[in-house]
Order: sequence, then C-alpha cells, then structure tokens
Amino acid sequence: MSQGHTKRAREGHSTTPSLKKSKSSLAQTDLLPAPVRETTPGRVYVFGTGDCAQLGLGEDVLSRKKPANLAALNDEQIVDIAAGGMHNMALTAEGKLWSWGVNDQRTLGRSGDEYTPMPVEGLDNVKIVKVACSDSLTVALTEEGNVYTWGTFRSAEGILGHSKEKEVQELPTIVEGLREIVDIATGTDHVLALDVKGIVYSWGNGQQMQLGRRIVPRRMLNGLTPESVGAKGMTKVGAGSYHSFAIDKEGKAYAWGLNTYGQCGNEDPNVENVPSVALIDGLKSETISDVQGGEHHSFALTKEGKLYGFGRSDSHQLGLGYTEEPGSEDPSSHKKAIRHPTLITGLPSIKAISVGGNHTLALTQTGDVYAWGFGEMLACGNGEEEDVEKPLKLTGQQIEKCRVVKVAAGGQHSVILAVLER
Repeated sequence: MSQGHTKRAREGHSTTPSLKKSKSSLAQTDLLPAPVRETTPGRVYVFGTGDCAQLGLGEDVLSRKKPANLAALNDEQIVDIAAGGMHNMALTAEGKLWSWGVNDQRTLGRSGDEYTPMPVEGLDNVKIVKVACSDSLTVALTEEGNVYTWGTFRSAEGILGHSKEKEVQELPTIVEGLREIVDIATGTDHVLALDVKGIVYSWGNGQQMQLGRRIVPRRMLNGLTPESVGAKGMTKVGAGSYHSFAIDKEGKAYAWGLNTYGQCGNEDPNVENVPSVALIDGLKSETISDVQGGEHHSFALTKEGKLYGFGRSDSHQLGLGYTEEPGSEDPSSHKKAIRHPTLITGLPSIKAISVGGNHTLALTQTGDVYAWGFGEMLACGNGEEEDVEKPLKLTGQQIEKCRVVKVAAGGQHSVILAVLER
C-alpha cells in the first residue's frame, strides 16, 4: 500500500513489547539478505488530487492532470518514494527522509509546512533503506534492520493509538523487540515486518483479521504490540488496506484479512474474512515475486512479469475492461467483484507495482508506467476524470525523455521517480 490507501469508512502490562520467540534452527545460509538502499537517484513527479497537500506543489496547486516535477526535491538525490492515503515520503541516497502531505496525526514526522517537502526529524544518526506509508502512520526500515514508526493507528471507532503508552507519536521512534527486519509493508491501519529468518510479524488495527490473529474488541490495544502471524519461511510481505500477504521461498503467495470481494484470493463469496495465513489457491501454478493490495482488490506479480488481479472491480480497479465475470451467478455480483486471480492482458513485462486505494501503477522493465482504475481524482495521470478500464500508458510533456524507476500510488494521487536519459 506498497502501499497507498484511502480515507473511506471501514467495511467491515509491560512497557516494552516482547515478541514470541521462534524455535528456528536455520543455518546462516538460510537467512534472508539484509535490506539494501536503492542507489539510482531521480526526480520526483506527482499527479492527481492535492487539496490536502498530497502533491507538495504548494497550497495553490490542488490538482495535476499529468506528471509534474516536484522541483523542491530536485537537488536531494532521491532514490525511493512511498505514498500513503494523503501523505508521502521520499528517501535520499544518504538514507534520509523528506515528507509532505496531511500531518493531522503527525504522519510527516516533523513540524512545518505540509504543502512543501521538508526533512523528517529525529533520524539524524539513522540510515533508512525502505519506507512505507499507511493512512495515519509512517514506517521506516534502517540498514541495521531496525524499524521506526510515527503517527498513529485508527480503527472504525477513531484513533486507536500508536502504542499502548502513546496515542500519537510525533517523531520517529524505534519499535522495541523487532530485530534483523528485512522487509516492511503497510495497510490502511496495520503493519507487517519480515525478519531474516522468514518470520512475519504484524501489529496495528486487527478488526478485519488483517493481523492474522483474533483481537478481542475490549482489548484492541493488544494489537499494537508486534507478534508473529505464524508464517515461517517467507521472503517478502505485502498488504492491502485491510488484508495482508506473504510470499515463501518457492514463490507461493499467502493472504489473510478482509475478503468481502475475494481480495484475499478466497473465491467463496460467503467467506468475508480469512482469519489466518492461507495459501492463495488460484496462484499455485505461478511463481510469485510480489503481492500488493488496494482498498478491496489485489494484484500478484509473477517472476516472469505477468500480473494477476482479483477482488473489487466496480471502478475497473483490476484493469480487465469488465467489472465482473460474464454470466456470473455470484450472489454478491452487485458488488462487481472478480474473485478468481485473472491475468491482466495487454501489458508488457512488469517489473514493479504499486496499488493505491482504487487505482494501480505498473512499472515495466523498460521504464514505462501503465495506470488504471478509479479516475475521478486524476490519479491515473491520463488527464481525464473518468475511470480507466484497461492499462493505459502514462504520458506527459515533463516525462517525455524519462525512464521511470519507482512508482507509488496513494489514496487519490500518485508519485513516480524518473531519470532523464531518452
């Protein structure tokens, strides 16, 4: 959510958190490699809706129909980007973060102007290698494998809290008990972390079973402490707004959480939640390299560069050109859902994906971007306020001679990182 996500309404003891110990006896050669920071700097471009400072172009720029350069970051050697519901992060080659967008719950990790990118505070002696944004929280992974968070989690009832001790965390703070982390992912209000042994941890709001464990309503704060989801031997994590993913060493994909539209890959329309880690049967024949989700839909990327979509499709979130299976007898078909993982045709080989609330960006091996889905907020970058039914190549005068290296889809906006070389 790589995750970006929307602000839509949900459907559906000790002061130092301790984690459950694993009895793993993995040999050193079985450990996952430490996270490595990107090294190719580029320029940041934004498009979509910016009425809540999402674009970073100043308070007078409320929208951009086509990619527009965020000139404030041109001299900062940006190597990676992340988009949340209404805020963004940019990572420099030196491991520093810049932020812009909504700061109501301190998601920017700093004070100052929301409409202009500025450095995140409190990370002076820390080098970040990856960053992820939820709706009201930001998560950063250091080169040593530590995790920092700031902002807060929300539930259907309002603010849930950052931790049992702190309602809103204003500046980055380390997550105690997590060590040797190699990957992170965020949903709307939950976080996943993967350690070197392939163990997945989750924390945040668990009302839709996205934490992989049952959270008793009167003890919802227990969800703010990271715990293992019971999955071992994993190599990557991903998330949708209210659901979660993991991939194992064989390239098999697993999901858990909200499944009202089949976004967890469970095709039974009567299964509204997947309570624990479950194999996605419809993808068993493929070797998966990444799985990411939006508000109620999901995408799986294969090692061959093919893309499969499943879940909600009423705004053409899946890019299939249709919103439900022809002749569907699904009792929930009025919800426009395609529950079986379905190949997205007409795309070149895909290198990376980023799934926003209801739109998606796909980066090709050659540095082009395709976008589709909900179009009213201009987040697909095609200049039209209409849904994009099938993958459409992103164009624009400012990126004509650029090769895109990173994509980040937010709730109602998009961010790309590109290098000039054509």
